[in-house]
Amino acid sequence: MPFESIHKASAPEMVAEQIVKQLRSGELQSGTQLPPQRELAQLLGVGRSSVREAINALVVMGFLEAVQGKGTFVRDDVPMDDLSVVSLNAALRASPLLDLLEARELLECRSAELAAERADPGHIQSMAAAVVRMTRTGNDYAAFLNADTAFHTGLAEATGNIVVCELTKLLMDKTVHHHDRLKTRRFSTQYRQASVASAEHVVRYVENGNGPAAADSMRQHLRVIEAELKDVLL
Repeated sequence: MPFESIHKASAPEMVAEQIVKQLRSGELQSGTQLPPQRELAQLLGVGRSSVREAINALVVMGFLEAVQGKGTFVRDDVPMDDLSVVSLNAALRASPLLDLLEARELLECRSAELAAERADPGHIQSMAAAVVRMTRTGNDYAAFLNADTAFHTGLAEATGNIVVCELTKLLMDKTVHHHDRLKTRRFSTQYRQASVASAEHVVRYVENGNGPAAADSMRQHLRVIEAELKDVLL
């Protein structure tokens, strides 16, 4: 006789559902700031990592907005009709990848600044070649990821810092692994165009020695990845 699997909610899922419940009831209004993660964890009796995963998931789904240096807020245009168990579970699976993107932003924006100070013509040529490869991959998912990885590792090499190179490779490997695990094996044309454009800006500013502009362009490049992730999963 057939059996159906029994669903047991994880701690992050239960935290997310608690927040959504308060959104639905109106206890959390648009623009409201959530308590700090440490306080939420104590109130709900869970670990901070569970709260962080839940908040990341709800950010992906468009319910919350994380403002750096200020906290987490309820968005003005909360998409209550879009909530489903499937989309919530997908967003929760994406949470570790969002943490990776945050770590990459911390590392790679500074890497772009250092590269602008230290890159030689060979580094510039290598990065530019990787970006050109990105433009020629068409719909080949693996080829695009390989070219994008070459661009990021090329930027790391331009810093002249061995540890930065090792960390960048580690984070890129983890990013590709999560893409595969989440089965995000497609990229929209708009994503590829935006990704290439922002990468071209990074190369241009590194070549011109403009560190702050290179860092801003790298930040935009990573924001493009985050936006595409949300579109693919939800």
